[in-house]
Formats: sequence, C-alpha cells, structure tokens
Amino acid sequence: MMQRDIERLVKEYPDLVSSESLGQTAYGRQLWAVKLGRGESVLFLNGSHHAREWMTSALLMKMIDTYAQAYYSNGKIADYNVRSLLDEVSIWVVPMVNPDGVTLSQQGTAGLPVNLAQTLRRYNGNSTNFNRWKANMQGIDLNRQYPASWTTIQDAVKYPWYQNYKGQKPGQAPEVQMMMDFTHKVDPEVTISYHSSGEIIFWHFNTLNSNLVRDKTMARALGSLTGYSLVTPQKNPSGGGYKDWFIQEYGRPGFTIEIANYAGESSVPLRQFSGIWSENKEVGLYSALQSYSLWLGKQKIQYLQQTMSLLGGTEFYTKIGAAAGGTTLQPQNLQVIARKGDWYQVQADKGPGWIHPSPGKLAIIEEITATAELKVSAPAYKYPDAFSPKVTVLTPQTVQVSGRWGSWLLASTPGGQWWIDGRKAELKWPIIEEAAQNTATDADTTDTDTTDADTAGADTTGADTAADVEQPGQTPPAAATTP
Repeated sequence: MMQRDIERLVKEYPDLVSSESLGQTAYGRQLWAVKLGRGESVLFLNGSHHAREWMTSALLMKMIDTYAQAYYSNGKIADYNVRSLLDEVSIWVVPMVNPDGVTLSQQGTAGLPVNLAQTLRRYNGNSTNFNRWKANMQGIDLNRQYPASWTTIQDAVKYPWYQNYKGQKPGQAPEVQMMMDFTHKVDPEVTISYHSSGEIIFWHFNTLNSNLVRDKTMARALGSLTGYSLVTPQKNPSGGGYKDWFIQEYGRPGFTIEIANYAGESSVPLRQFSGIWSENKEVGLYSALQSYSLWLGKQKIQYLQQTMSLLGGTEFYTKIGAAAGGTTLQPQNLQVIARKGDWYQVQADKGPGWIHPSPGKLAIIEEITATAELKVSAPAYKYPDAFSPKVTVLTPQTVQVSGRWGSWLLASTPGGQWWIDGRKAELKWPIIEEAAQNTATDADTTDTDTTDADTAGADTTGADTAADVEQPGQTPPAAATTP
C-alpha cells in the first residue's frame, strides 16, 4: 500500500519528488526513501522504527504530499514560502524503517508459514495481540541497534522479543545497516525520528557543550510548534537509538519526536491523526530552514571569475542573507566573481552584489548547431526549468537548436527563442559537409592495379571511413562546461 502511495507521489509531482529503494529486509520487503525538494542541503526524516508506531508513517506521507502541493501551486504554509524553501533544501524521508514489523503489527501472523507464525507468537509471549509489537520480524528492536552506547543500553532483553531486544551486535538488523549507509550517503544537517507516543521531544545525547545552545534552541522551537514537552537530558542516557547515533556520529542536531497522547503498549488510534497533523504540519518546514542555514554557514567561498547567463529576473542583494532591496536584475550576461553555496557574487549592470537564483536561472550555455524533433506536443519555457513560466506549447515539429544546458535545449520558435526539455525531443546533429565530401572522394578513388577482391576491400575501407563521420544522433564534444 505505501509503495503504491509513493509511486503516486512520484507520478503526481515530477521534477520535485523521487524515490529509491535502500534494499530489502530479511523477509524481502523494500525499504523506501523519498526525496522532496531540489536543494543541496539536506533534512532527513524517518518513521516507524517501531512496528506499532505506524501512525508516524502516515504523518510523513501526509507531510510529503502537502508540501509538494504547496510547491506546485507556489503557495505558503504558515509563513513559509514552500517553493523558495524546497529550492534550497531537499527533504529525504524514510516513512517506514520497519516494514516487516508494521505488517505484523497490523495483520498479525495471517498468511505466514506455520513455523514462522509459531516463532513470532513465542517472541510475543504466546500472545496473538500483535498490536503491541515493536520489533522487526527477527524480534530485534531497531531503535536499540545503533552503535551509540550500545553495550550499556538499559532494560535490554537478552533474546528475541516483541520489544527491547537489542540484538547480538549493533547494526545486525539489515534495516539499521541500510539507515546508517543512507545517512552517510545523503549527509543531512538535521534529522528527526518520529515515534509514538507521549507528546515529548528527545533532543540530547551526550551532546557537546559547544552544541548545546544550538540544539536546545531548535528543540524549544519544535516544542513551541507542536506543544510537546522537552525531555530533560540525562547524565548517563541509554543509547542505541538512531537519534543517539546521529548526534554521536555527526555532532549535528538530531531529535526524536513522540507524537500523540500516551497510548501504552498499543498503536495510536486513527481518530487522533487530524490533531497530530495539525501539531506537526510545520515541523518539516521549520527543520528544513534550519538545515539550510547550517549548511550555508559551512560553505566555503569559491572564486570563479567566469561569465554566466542570467536567464530570468532575480533579486539583487548587497550581501548574503540581506533583506531584498527591491532591485531586480533582468536577464543579462554576468561576470560571476565567487560562489558560496547557492549564492553568487556578480558584477552586473547595476554594479557588484549577490544573487540567489532559483533553479535554471543562472547557467553557462553551450553553443551548438543542431535540430530537435518533437514527436509530441511540448511546452516551451522562459528559462530551463520545469517550474519556469510556460511561454507556449509547441506542436510536433522540427526546431532549430542553438544552445544547451544540461538536458535543456534553446530552440528557435516563431515566437522567439525559448527552452524545451530535451528529454522530450530527439536531438539531431548536421553532417559536417567537408568531411562528407572527403569521404565521398576517398570512396571513388581506386588503384588501377587493384583486383576485384582488392576493390571489395576498398569499398569496405570506404564504409569504415564513412562510419567515422559524425552522423545524426551522435553528440560531438561539448563546447563548454556546464556547472
């Protein structure tokens, strides 16, 4: 069911939402990650480490859908301009860390092999009430599996059980290994692990003194948004959780948010979902903004000294992060002096300053001479981005192409030069006339002493020579480097 929902989101919000499988659990279920956003900085959210806490998966899926809708409509949620924010940040979400356990908690052992069903009932204290189940289907508690004070985890069970068994070693469960590998891959600035229940926020795990103010400030803001209470840090905390490992490994802000009124050893009733969503609706946006701020602060200035094309109107700033001064740069060629993250220092017609262009507005255009065959109708855009203003819709036809940036093509149309998505066109290169003439001359030249067999060989040589000539559909070496 969740996989179908993810596929729907990817189809409904192309160019914004994508997904990938992190691998399979011990029982063959996929662990899915969903990417929402287009920025270089990363926020990572996850849910359902514990099986009975599947309400957190529903919350995260709702968050993805709502934020994506706001991006597409260029709308706001509270005071957040969602499109601007998600142009700066990518939110990665693993909605369900424990798909095996969630399936067991929701459906029980129905349909499982007899031996496996008997084993799982034994792990459950011979109870058929799997609504209380927290572990994966190996009887391992995934949030006691991370290598953070794992040897001193408190109240740990010593054998597979429906909860609290930490396993034989950290990272034993494939789900946990996939989560750690994925975290290293996407390198998030902030992580939030959603759990249930109790309406509390854990924010500390042997946190360095130098990070206390930063992390507690964020925790208080999250508490203010949700109405949840902050858990007082312990001197000797029990570890093994994802949040614990992330703080220990990266020294960055990590949080565990426990949603809903305390439900005991049970899943949270569905009737509470509306209230939970209302409490957490802004959490991802606030955390994305903090992720971007932390990421930008770490970026080094790179000196470029190169000419780039500004393809759409862009605010002009006196310095990074300054309030917009009401000045807009119109499309022009700019001398780009330096870059810091996704900010660019430029020399423009209005003098020196900084710009923070949205995707597709600043580019190094590769000059090419080619044609593009549109086999289906395709929109033409003001600048090379799927969220750029659409100028017109081109019917199937062949258009002249004079420039390229990434997969985008600068096409000549009756209404002017506009950008088309090259993935929807077949690019064709002209045959170089001089090379074609030389090839024809070579093919016509024969040796007077050549036998029939030799002549056949000469024809073959001519064919080889022709094969070396650039043909339609072949891409010549790039004329310029794109950023």
